Amino acid sequence: MSVLAEMSLRDRMVCGLAILMALFHLVAASPLWLAPNLVLRSGHLLFAALIVLLLYPMARGWAGRALDFALAGLAIICLGYAIIFAPQIVVRPPWTLDASPLEIFVALGTVVLALEITRRSLGPMISILCLIFIAYAFVGPYLRHVDFLRPLAHGGVGLNEFVDQMYFSFEGIFGTALGVSAEYIFLFVMFGAVLQVAGGGDFFIAMTRTVTGTSRGGPAKIAVIASGLMGMMSGSSVANVATTGSLTIPMMKNLGYPGRFAGAIEAIASTGGQITPPIMGAAAFLMAAILGIEYVEVVLAASLPALLFFGALLISVHLMALRHDLAPLPRAEAGSTRRVMAQGWTFILPVIVLVVLMLQGFTPSYAAFWGVLAALITPFLRRSTFIGAEQLIAGIRSGVEGAVVVAAACASAGIIVGIVQISGLGFRFSALVTDFSGGSLNVALVLAMLASFIFGMGMPTTAAYIIQATLVAPALVKLGADPLAAHLFVFYFAVLGQITPPLAVAAYAAAPIAGESASRVGWAAFAIGLPIYVIPFLFVANLDLLAPSFSVELLYSLTRSALALICMSVVVVGWFGGGRLNLVLRALLFVVAALMIHPGLLTSGLGVLVLVLTYLFQTLRHRARSAEASA
Repeated sequence: MSVLAEMSLRDRMVCGLAILMALFHLVAASPLWLAPNLVLRSGHLLFAALIVLLLYPMARGWAGRALDFALAGLAIICLGYAIIFAPQIVVRPPWTLDASPLEIFVALGTVVLALEITRRSLGPMISILCLIFIAYAFVGPYLRHVDFLRPLAHGGVGLNEFVDQMYFSFEGIFGTALGVSAEYIFLFVMFGAVLQVAGGGDFFIAMTRTVTGTSRGGPAKIAVIASGLMGMMSGSSVANVATTGSLTIPMMKNLGYPGRFAGAIEAIASTGGQITPPIMGAAAFLMAAILGIEYVEVVLAASLPALLFFGALLISVHLMALRHDLAPLPRAEAGSTRRVMAQGWTFILPVIVLVVLMLQGFTPSYAAFWGVLAALITPFLRRSTFIGAEQLIAGIRSGVEGAVVVAAACASAGIIVGIVQISGLGFRFSALVTDFSGGSLNVALVLAMLASFIFGMGMPTTAAYIIQATLVAPALVKLGADPLAAHLFVFYFAVLGQITPPLAVAAYAAAPIAGESASRVGWAAFAIGLPIYVIPFLFVANLDLLAPSFSVELLYSLTRSALALICMSVVVVGWFGGGRLNLVLRALLFVVAALMIHPGLLTSGLGVLVLVLTYLFQTLRHRARSAEASA
């Protein structure tokens, strides 16, 4: 415990609160205690607020410390009030009582606290957006006097209504978003963090290296698969880049990959971890709660799109390796699959526990409870994987630090959701999208994609998805999209916002490791990832992709989708049939990819014919040039 003894008082307090928070959630998820919703959510936010205030202090000096102490006291009073008076709050009739001065104080204090901890942990973007929505709630009636804002005008929100919506209901700060963070996300983040600090991350990377390292473009393929596996555990594209990128990006550069390409591949693959079952990003749990379906349904629906995501990225990587004539890893450096499996097979057990329990119909929180326990036990099953108390505490702290950021984002997102509901903005926004699209779902999908990028710019996936699920997804459903497909659509683009310029945060995290500018890596990630941007349009038009049960229709949809992504990958890389592709053929294959999105035997047959003829033409031309060169 020497490292703990050398820690500062602040760090020891963070570790102590992290352990208490982990125990609180484990007990709440166990069969031992059926925690009331409000108690669980307010306790979750209280722990998160105190830890965030310690991790991100205002400033050094007595003034900063005084403000931090004041905010900590505010958190204890405001959230402690919700814990103590939870039985009375849950039966309080909404919007019928005048709030007392104390009730107004705790409600507004909680709003201020949520905005401040979000600002400290995630930057000012979300807090500013929340303030804009709060202003909209109160000035809405006056918008009717401004011509271009008249469609957004509403009847107005009074102070009592605002207080009731934000604090004394499950439609504001303590709403679905924070509930999902408290019940599911925290435990899944803990699961990944504990498994990773115990050595599970190293095991998955080593396994990926042995399987793909000796193929053409092996190092980049290692980055793709390993980052996807690590992303399932971390749920954060930036954290994933920092973890696996430090290994995979130098490996790619050493074997000849351009720095911007290496950074871009790592950023895209790390981002893809959030849409990869069985442990998807935090927003996937929110999707299940919003749609009122089991989390396992979201997992099953996301499985084939995730396969297409990584399949498209692997194709681009392979084509890029062929274009630059890049060598694979030597067999000795790739390692032995049998040896790696023998050294770390126990790390698979917690994942099996988690998946089996979810497939048997248990709640995600119950499955995560046993999964976390299995992850805690796994390192002690073999002497070679033993970890000490310091490593275990470090894992718990790492998981909690990631989880409290999500909690802060969910609390602030609850403010936005509450105002959207009480003001009727959701209906107005849906009407605007319907009008702009002219009633066309295809046009609305493009508008929804653009809106997703705007609303999610610089935001973490969870907050971006909540906003889009509230404003954008209902418009798509209104125009005929399947509800699950509509929410997966905005979820995908919330995730892809992490690699979309100008604020491609995953690419920005990869840039320093790659030794490139952030803008070069960001635009490279966007260009290489273009085929992936087609996937949401594919599963909205082909619902078979979201219902993975074997059928002829599914096989047809999957084949056509794969061909569309192959065409897009070829267009992006510009290499096919052993040679470079000219601009005319790239444009032609882009049209083929577009034809493949919607089902149709004529368009599909025409697309396949063009793809085959292009491949034959490229192959024959490459052989002719090779013959001329050797003559």
